[in-house]
Amino acid sequence: MSKMKILLIITRADIGGAQLFVITLAKGLKELGYDVEVVAGDGDYLFGELDKYKVKYRYFKSLKRDFNIFNSFDFVFQLAKLIKENNYDIVHMNSSNALIGAFSSFFLKHKPKYIFTFHGLSFLDKNYEMNSILRLLSKLYFKFFLLKVDEPVFVSNTNLKESIDSSLVKDGKVIYYGLNENEMQFVSAKDARDYFSDLTDYDLSKVFLVGSAGRLAYQKNYDFLINNFEKIKQNFPDSKYVVVGDGPYRERFDQTIKEKGIQNDFFLVGAIKNAYRYMKAFDVFTLPSYYEGLPLSLIEAVMAEIPILASNVGGNIENVKYNEEQVFELNNIDDYLEKLSRIKNNTQYFIDHNKKLKPDFTLDKMVLEYRDLYMSLLNS
Repeated sequence: MSKMKILLIITRADIGGAQLFVITLAKGLKELGYDVEVVAGDGDYLFGELDKYKVKYRYFKSLKRDFNIFNSFDFVFQLAKLIKENNYDIVHMNSSNALIGAFSSFFLKHKPKYIFTFHGLSFLDKNYEMNSILRLLSKLYFKFFLLKVDEPVFVSNTNLKESIDSSLVKDGKVIYYGLNENEMQFVSAKDARDYFSDLTDYDLSKVFLVGSAGRLAYQKNYDFLINNFEKIKQNFPDSKYVVVGDGPYRERFDQTIKEKGIQNDFFLVGAIKNAYRYMKAFDVFTLPSYYEGLPLSLIEAVMAEIPILASNVGGNIENVKYNEEQVFELNNIDDYLEKLSRIKNNTQYFIDHNKKLKPDFTLDKMVLEYRDLYMSLLNS
């Protein structure tokens, strides 16, 4: 067989977990000797990173995060033309709008194998706030376009089970995200604390520092931490919280923090490039999300060898190998405080536990599993 040609597609080219996945997968497949190319829409982060690894990419103006029927038709025709010209073996889609691209097969004599990775269930998730009619329409949208997909892939067993139970899919494959620990350059705990002390203009060297990293938006549910911070402070008087990230809820969160008078305890420090480098500053990494697939930030925390406390949604519990002491019931502040106390009082146990999880989330493992999936589809 000639060298396998793979096309990875994602809607947005800005920074995000799915974009990081595409970058790392493309890089890993290229290093294995495969011909890899990426297609994406608006944004510049993705293309800049792909340039570093000399991975080919194309910008599609028609690939947008909306459901404009004219953009969708334009994207399908543009993709069909690209596939016909380059004769790809695999077309791997990684976002809901990109999924429409599977219908490019109608215009092709040589049909590649189509794969779609669910990077979480988003508005199909049971915890996503949506009225029943829109939820039904969303489900029908996915079921319709998945008809032309050869293999749906999920990033967590929880997402796969929910999708089967809801009759979204009959079956699927689970492949965990992976990171290359050898390329991750962590700043020491002391230097990382100094960094956040400078950012917040507050001495964080001797506090119980809880950190998080995520988009300031509905999904990540930082309202839970902010609105319950008074109770957290009562139980942990020496605690300070640092959240790395930006998003549409930034102004709202700033206002609430100001109203509650916790500006010297709860810090929103904005987006930081390669934020994982500073994770060792945190005594605990927390994530109170409403829904998740398999958060890369939790894998980064595993690689940083720090304890985790995340809401028990999506694949969060799989991130900690079903260690129930590191997950809490969604929006249950009493459970959160109880688990946080156990972690604080038994920190070394959780550090040792999470160190052992690293082999489950390596880049090599992820890339080889996708390579094997591609090969099995081509040989079937």
